[in-house]
Amino acid sequence: MKKILFLSIVIIAGIASCDKINKPYQVSENIVSCDTPAFPALNSSAVIQKYLLEDYTGHQCQNCPRAQRIAVQMKTQMGDTLLLMAVHSGTQAKPEANNGYCSYSNDFRTDIGNRYTEKFNISSYPTGMISRMSFNNKQTFGDGEWASNLNSIPRTAPNAGIQIISIENSEEFCIFVKTTLLSDIPEQIRLGVLLIEDNIVSPQKDKTVDSCEYVHNHVLRTSIASIDGDNLTVSKRDDSQIKGYSFPLNQAWKKENCHIIAFIFDSNTDEILQVEELKLTK
Repeated sequence: MKKILFLSIVIIAGIASCDKINKPYQVSENIVSCDTPAFPALNSSAVIQKYLLEDYTGHQCQNCPRAQRIAVQMKTQMGDTLLLMAVHSGTQAKPEANNGYCSYSNDFRTDIGNRYTEKFNISSYPTGMISRMSFNNKQTFGDGEWASNLNSIPRTAPNAGIQIISIENSEEFCIFVKTTLLSDIPEQIRLGVLLIEDNIVSPQKDKTVDSCEYVHNHVLRTSIASIDGDNLTVSKRDDSQIKGYSFPLNQAWKKENCHIIAFIFDSNTDEILQVEELKLTK
């Protein structure tokens, strides 16, 4: 077994004891190079419902910095219950040669971001979704509606808890995600696992101004799970399942600025039922 350099974990609940899951275990099609770690026992009473705000954006989009500021303000108000992800896609995210002031040469578009943009018919920017829920029969809406739609969601007990463990192993990372149901979920659910990066300094149009040293946060970098998510076979309360993944980190990305976002969603409606985040490294 390869030497483990370090391990980090998000614990959604208090620790009473540990589960040891031995191989074979349910994983994606990826070949996982690390042994399955022990997950802390989940204290269901401490699990909170969390929501994901997907911000569809681009560095050529003049109004997108306004949307980012709205998202950050919402995050400040909601704390750990709201997670943010910026998806750069579309024509306004295309790279551009030096325009005489600063260069928009970076390309933050991704295969997974393009897939989401097509799937959810994103055609204007900024556009967002909150846990891919429908509001007035719409899943996508402008940044002026983000806060009011989030505030309109009835607060209910979560129906699942998600735990994530990240292990740096030689030149790659192993990511393990454990989903535990806290109530029956009759719908077929799938697991999405994504990687985002903070603190990327790169140009951004802000109204009519070129901001050459704009700080981009929560930038979607890649999908670690399958591009359309991986199937989960849990359905009853107390059912749990682990998925394991191995992936090399792109050398252009700073691991200390990266986070893992894992979420489960209804395969029919795409609504995200629960979401969790973990810093990739300590």
